[in-house]
Amino acid sequence: MPVRVELINEAFDDLARYATTGNLPLFLKKLIRLEEVGKDAGLPLGRGLAGWRKIVVGDRNWRIIFATDPDETVATVWVIGNRDDDACYAEAQRRVQALGKSRREADSLAAAMFQISETQKLEKQRRRKRP
Repeated sequence: MPVRVELINEAFDDLARYATTGNLPLFLKKLIRLEEVGKDAGLPLGRGLAGWRKIVVGDRNWRIIFATDPDETVATVWVIGNRDDDACYAEAQRRVQALGKSRREADSLAAAMFQISETQKLEKQRRRKRP
């Protein structure tokens, strides 16, 4: 079932960092899949993140950690990060503790993609103006 994908501000910052590495298309492909199929795009998590899901990105290097609302119409991405040493899971738990599980301000996937695109355009313009 299609869902609206939203990113909390911290997850948007995570995604924006990958825009500078050239890996952004890998993440966007997975986020679009999440938008198309909903929670089935990810695998369930356990321990402190029971009820949450993860999407594996790349050669098992990165994770997208998300939760869906009770109606499964909105998937909120909390973390986009490196899997090494389970850092992304610890970060997800930290963010949940800091922000709580209630609905918070989040940008849509489309808005996030637009913001990243605009930032990349500005960066290209700045590089062209340098001597």
